[in-house]
Amino acid sequence: MRGPVAIVGYMGSGKTTVGRMLARALGWDFVDLDREISRRSDRAIPEIFATSGEDHFRDLEHRALLTTLDGERKRVIACGGGIVERPENRARLAEVATVFLREDTGVLFGRTRGARRPLRGAGRKEFERRYERRLPLYREVADFEVAVGGRSAQAVAEEIERWISGA
Repeated sequence: MRGPVAIVGYMGSGKTTVGRMLARALGWDFVDLDREISRRSDRAIPEIFATSGEDHFRDLEHRALLTTLDGERKRVIACGGGIVERPENRARLAEVATVFLREDTGVLFGRTRGARRPLRGAGRKEFERRYERRLPLYREVADFEVAVGGRSAQAVAEEIERWISGA
């Protein structure tokens, strides 16, 4: 498979951890899109949301996605949980191999408890509503869906690596 490979999923699904392991196993570069946005803007993601708002963050995210997916470089890209909200991002993700990490919302809510995540929300209902809204969008862009099911990041990365090797 020619690069790149994008990993999408809701916050707490393991995109960064799995992506890093997968890239290492494949000998590819790894890019965490949120870290790339922070590096380029010289601000933390919560700070961007607080001072400039979500729309500005989504603009930065879109530009970072386009730049990161540009070319044929073999790299694994861990996308932010909301990357699928914009149609133009979904269109771009549909052009590359994209993996969706699916996990139970209860597990995701527990993993993100206390985390500095701007869109985590105060309550579980809001958290679950956002997940349900994004679920069909993740599936729309995904070439491969992995049920995380509480498995280790290593097991998930190995499953994706087998898919890439067979694709």
